[in-house]
Amino acid sequence: MKKSILRKLIAVMLTLSLVAVPAFCLLPNAKPSRDVPEISIHGFMNNTIYMNKGTDEETTIWDWSTEEIMDLIKSALPALAKLSVTWDWDGFADEVLPLVKEFFDGTVAQPDGSPDPRTEVVFNYPPAESITSSSYLTFSYDWRADPVEIAADLNDFIDYVLEASGCDQVTITAHSLGGIITLSYISIYGNKKVRGVCFNTTAIYGETYTGELLSGQMVLNADAVQAYLEYALEANEYEKLLNGMVTMLNDVGLLDFVCQFGNLILEKLSPKVLPEIVAPLFAGMPTIWAMVPDEYMDASLDYVFNVIYKDSDVDRSGLIDRIDNYNTLVREHKTETLVELNETADVYVISRYGYSSIPITPSYLNASDSVIDTKYSSFGATVADYGTTLSDDYIAGKDAKYISPDKVVDASTCLFPDQTWFIKNLQHSKNGPLEDMMTVLLYSDGQATVDTYPVYPQYMKYDRENDVIVPYTEAEPEPALNAFEKILKMFRELFLKIKNYVRSILPF
Repeated sequence: MKKSILRKLIAVMLTLSLVAVPAFCLLPNAKPSRDVPEISIHGFMNNTIYMNKGTDEETTIWDWSTEEIMDLIKSALPALAKLSVTWDWDGFADEVLPLVKEFFDGTVAQPDGSPDPRTEVVFNYPPAESITSSSYLTFSYDWRADPVEIAADLNDFIDYVLEASGCDQVTITAHSLGGIITLSYISIYGNKKVRGVCFNTTAIYGETYTGELLSGQMVLNADAVQAYLEYALEANEYEKLLNGMVTMLNDVGLLDFVCQFGNLILEKLSPKVLPEIVAPLFAGMPTIWAMVPDEYMDASLDYVFNVIYKDSDVDRSGLIDRIDNYNTLVREHKTETLVELNETADVYVISRYGYSSIPITPSYLNASDSVIDTKYSSFGATVADYGTTLSDDYIAGKDAKYISPDKVVDASTCLFPDQTWFIKNLQHSKNGPLEDMMTVLLYSDGQATVDTYPVYPQYMKYDRENDVIVPYTEAEPEPALNAFEKILKMFRELFLKIKNYVRSILPF
């Protein structure tokens, strides 16, 4: 009897081992334990900024509520109504600009590029006794400040963490602007204290729209607006209905009319709005300048300081010095710094795609995560324009291993092609679904690659319904249209035919 029971137990154990062992090898569900602290460095607008902290007038900036935005719009309505009658653009600007300046009070940097002295960020150092080798810590910083100065704060924070934990190194997860801060730290203070870095859709190589905005290339385009609204309406209860309506409005030319009017507003208001609001607000931040791609730097510097501020008597030499200092210490050596880091530490790059760029610049068709161009966040991938694919001739000469299933991305041209992952349809600010993956990679036994974990291949996609990322191995088939979508498509085609017919009979 005992032998029979023993045999059954052995059989069960063998069966479980046959199932469990392969599953354990394939799925890194049991995340590796942290044996050195992990420091997370978030991106732009990810720390609360206080104004007049500790006083009766304490408030926060850069986190306006819907009510505050609506109040600003309501305040501007009388001036807008007057404009519709008089078309006096200068008068309109004179009435509206004071309202806008009050709305942005505290957000505009000083002429030398330093933040408004009435504002501050709280730097949260955890108690030393709470820090261990397995700690997960967030580095807080003033994202408006000079990246070189922020790097000094990061150096102090890392030293504090190492001393408290008793470790010699840390790992870093850097998102968006956090990549620039990490690169600045490594460029200036070296990489000896860093065992591994995960660059999660970072702006190290810049953002095209930032370069175009600071070089004066602003234009609204109907197709760009339609593409971007697809992103903005994502996960909305009426997403398909609203997107269908937007598409119809674009097909019949109404979106184009709205964009033409928007471009007229840009043209008429630019002489006052650019030097008084836009440039001080954005071009006054050293971190914004760090996000300008190399190829736009000269044009951006010329446009901001020799065109927008041409007649200004304000001394902005301090800001220019900060920009030049970052360029000298960090920008000019970024690729060399990354290559050297890769020789001593584990390096991982996560990029995203599936969206168009921001619809107020000429390069709106750049594939992106809705904020940062995929070609930049991947450190050099070759990427087709939004809504298109790489040509067959191009793909024919490339290693199929590195081509995405939808033929949009070629990873072979990345700085680290075997250490770069791509996530389709995951928006820039959404990091939750990536947390497990980043931990697994950072605490792997040595440098992991896109071939190390079958559940984390080079190309992945976001499963919105289940809020997870999954392997992306085959291009998705075109979804079948439901009854509503078929009706919508019929009306779109009808409106388009009517528009083309009207155009054909008009004498102009």
